[in-house]
This record gives sequence, structure tokens and C-alpha cells, in this order.
Amino acid sequence: MLRKKRLFALAVGAVLVGLLTLTPTAASGQGQQKLGGAWTGREEPAGHFWISTLSPLDSAAKEATIRTSFVTYSAEMAGLAAKFGADSFSDFVGEARMIDRTTARWTSVGYGLARSQLNQAPVKKIILLIFGTWTFTDSEHAVLQYRVNIYPAAADGDGDGMPDVISTPFFEDVRDTAQRVPILR
Repeated sequence: MLRKKRLFALAVGAVLVGLLTLTPTAASGQGQQKLGGAWTGREEPAGHFWISTLSPLDSAAKEATIRTSFVTYSAEMAGLAAKFGADSFSDFVGEARMIDRTTARWTSVGYGLARSQLNQAPVKKIILLIFGTWTFTDSEHAVLQYRVNIYPAAADGDGDGMPDVISTPFFEDVRDTAQRVPILR
């Protein structure tokens, strides 16, 4: 009887080892992707260029804060800024949340600023509310698809930095590609 129990336990153990071996892992690129790290990205085909940091909010790295700075502006971004009397953009901040194993939804807010007076504080001219998806193509690369809503600074009547009204997206279906900044050896 003891021998049968031992054989049964060995068989169950072998099955469990087999199942664990076949289970995809994040390291293999087939499992749950994780939000975090430093990234560079650009609009396709040759638009704006940005750098971004994602800081996980939970131990599974399924939620994160985002901070993005634009290094170069596309012609459309520069034209948008000029149209509203701005000459630069603030950093953009936001949050992301994984909605499946390879895709996150995210939202960021930033501002078009007039900084032309060195001895004066920048003036907020427009509010940009950006939302979309961040899809990992592997653990080191991603494709971002998003929309941008543009609001005049006056749309923030209560001064909390967010627009108080809803509007139609100014840019639709913008596509950027991104890659994680690697650790060099």
C-alpha cells in the first residue's frame, strides 16, 4: 500500500513539474508584461521624440505612474503650440494599468506653455489630455496608439490642472513606437 502511495505521489509530482515547465513566464516574453523602466519613443514615421519613466505602483507592476518629456516636437506639435500662443510643452504625467498580459491603458496630462519671458513664470496656454494603449511587442519594445484632446487653459475653471469640460479629440490615432533603455554591460 505504501508503495502505491509513493508511486502516485511521484506521478503527481511529475505532472506538476511538467505543467510548470510549460507555463509561459515573463522572462520568456510570453507571460505577463510589466510596467516600469525608462523608455524612449517616437511618432511614426518621423515625428516627435520623447523620453519617459514608468514607476510601478504595485508589486506585480500592473499599474504605474508615467512621466514623459518631449525632446523634439513634430511639425504638428509646433504648429499647435504656436496656434495657441505657446512655445513649449511641459512634462506630461499620468498613470497606466495593464488590461491584459501585453496591453496597458494609460492617460497623461500636459500643458502648452508660453515661456518667452525669462524673468516671468511660464503661462499655461492649453491643456493636452492624452489617452490610449501601450502594447508590448516584447519585453523591450512597445507600440503606443492614442488620442489627444486639446483644451484652452480657461477650460480649467477650478484650477486643478484638468479641464472641466469634454471635447472632441484634436489628433486622432497617433502611433508611436518605444523601446526600453537597456542596461549596458
